[in-house]
Amino acid sequence: MTPTSTQTTPGLNEILRRVLVPLALFAVVLLSLLLLSWFLLLPRFTRVELHGASQDPERLQAYSQEVETAIHTSEERRLALILPLADSPFGVLVDAKMSTPDFDAFFQKIKNVSGSFLPGKKQVVIIQSIALEDQVVELTGDVRNVGLQSMAVLAQFVDALRAMPGVDRVDYPSFIREQNSTIGFHSPFTLRIHFKS
Repeated sequence: MTPTSTQTTPGLNEILRRVLVPLALFAVVLLSLLLLSWFLLLPRFTRVELHGASQDPERLQAYSQEVETAIHTSEERRLALILPLADSPFGVLVDAKMSTPDFDAFFQKIKNVSGSFLPGKKQVVIIQSIALEDQVVELTGDVRNVGLQSMAVLAQFVDALRAMPGVDRVDYPSFIREQNSTIGFHSPFTLRIHFKS
């Protein structure tokens, strides 16, 4: 007869007893190594030398905020030096100059409009004087070389001036027709052109 060997399977308690001791030993060793590295190694390797002094990470965050504040203050001071127009009297004068219309460009537009009536004929709208005062242009001139149509051409000229960009309103002139022995029928006018503010 052959002897029969009976093998018993270990129970859950036996398995846990065999595994828990090495696992607990590993956890204790790992925890002790992590604590040692936290207190001894990390402070040594995470320190940064800044301006000849060793700084820790907490101090670096505060230092970064201080540097950003100093940079912002310096930039504001620099802009105040570069662009001193903000509240100075010179800034007020520059703003006033920029708000007034470009007189030369406006006069050129008036000349273009005045030359556009009856293209085949001589100059119809003659501008004799132009003056600018407080956003108002006073224009003095004469409509001639069109015979009895001088008042109609003057009305077209006023409407063309009203349609120009930047013009708020044009005060109607007195529509009169006069006759002169040398130039014939003509309509003298004085217009006040108000600009938009």
